[in-house]
Parts: sequence; structure tokens; C-alpha cells
Amino acid sequence: MKKTKKIVIAAVVALIIVLGAAAGVIFFFQQEASEAVVQEQVEEADPVEAEEEYQTLQGEAVTQAEDPVQNQVDFEALQEINPDVYAWIQIPGTNVNYPILQSVTEADDYYLNTTIDGKAGYPGSIYTEKYNSTSFTDPVTVVYGHNMKEGTMFADLHKYTDRTFFDSNPYIYIYLPDKTLKYQIFAAVAFDDRYILGNYNFQDKDDFQKYLDELRSSIDGNVNQDVQVTQESKILTLSTCIGEYPDQRWLVNATLVGEN
Repeated sequence: MKKTKKIVIAAVVALIIVLGAAAGVIFFFQQEASEAVVQEQVEEADPVEAEEEYQTLQGEAVTQAEDPVQNQVDFEALQEINPDVYAWIQIPGTNVNYPILQSVTEADDYYLNTTIDGKAGYPGSIYTEKYNSTSFTDPVTVVYGHNMKEGTMFADLHKYTDRTFFDSNPYIYIYLPDKTLKYQIFAAVAFDDRYILGNYNFQDKDDFQKYLDELRSSIDGNVNQDVQVTQESKILTLSTCIGEYPDQRWLVNATLVGEN
């Protein structure tokens, strides 16, 4: 009887070992397959090729005028490529000259790692979240873009760390199908990585003022105190990463000063 018990126990132990080993093998191959899918997604978009495509768009879809306010953007052509294109941003003196997208159906950060032609991976797109309207009429509109090491997308926002550059390149232009918006930069600062649109209620005057005060009191960056910003202002915040400080964001902030 004891011998039979030992045999049964040994068989059970052996079965457990075999099942455990099998589970380990299955888990390993599942992980390998999962990593392969992620890798495939990341490699689907080549940053160099994507930037070349954006450069082509700049040449084909944007008619440059001597005065940036007079630039013409062919939104019909852009929306044939991707109907989520709703605006264009240009900052004279920088490489920032891109379409702005907002997904109607996907997650808010979909275009963080999706290009205008739907390819997954870097450099992604310049985009806004559904939290903001596409009319730029909210108290604060936040536009996101990667800080690409090649100097593309929002990488040139870091040029505003230099005071001379900050003073010499003060304007941002947003092109919409029916108008052009001109913004003047009043603060380019390092900020913590809090979710701005979720941490402030910009419909509340006190919260709005708190945000402005925090931007203008920053000691890490540049601020132009002469630019008038009030609780009635329409603020544009451009947000990108700071490579060496992953828990911070570089914000370039501007106020609407003209509409054409």
C-alpha cells in the first residue's frame, strides 16, 4: 500500500513538473510573439522616410508667402491623405511646419506614435486631444509632438531655451480651413509632466490664472513679461519631452494676438 502511494505521489509530482515546463515554454513563445508584434509596429514607420513625406507635404500642400499670415494650406488635399488633419502649424525660424491631427475614433494619444499616413511608430504626428475643440477657441489648447533627435517634429522648440532666439522668434501661426491665427510667445519653460488638461479646469478663472502664474514664475526657461496675457486670452501650449529629464516637459506658450 505504501509503495502504491509513493508511486502515485511520484506520478503526480512528475505530472506537475511536465505541466509547469509546458506552461513555461508556451509563455516564452507567447512573449516572443508579442515582442515581435511590438517590434514590427515600431519598425513599420521609418523616421527618415516619414520626415521626407512631411517635407513633401510642406512643398505640395502649403503655398508660402512673404508674410506667414498669407500662407495658403490645401486642406482638401491633406484630408484626402487623412481626414483627421484639421490644422497646420508653422513657427518661423524653426523646422516646425506640420499638419495637426486629432483622431475622432481612436484613443487621444493615437497620433503620438502614428504618422499622417497611418504608419505606426516614430516620429508620429503633431496632434491634439479630443479634450480640445478643433477651432482653437478653448482657453488653453495643448498641442503635442515628439522631441526627435534628428531635429524634426517639436525638437526645435528647445531652441527657445536661448534668450536671443526666444526674443527674435516670437510668433506661431496656426492655419485652419477658414482662417489663420497668429500667436505671440510669452513663456518657454520646463514644466513637470502632469497632465495639463486634466489637472486644471480652464473654465474656472482661478485655475486659469494659476496656470499662467506658474508659467510666468518659472525659473527654468524664458518669459516675456511684456506680452499681455489676461483671463480672457486664448492660450496655445506646445508640449514636448526633455530628453534627459523624462519626468519633465518643455512647454512653449503663446497668446492669440491676431486672426485673419
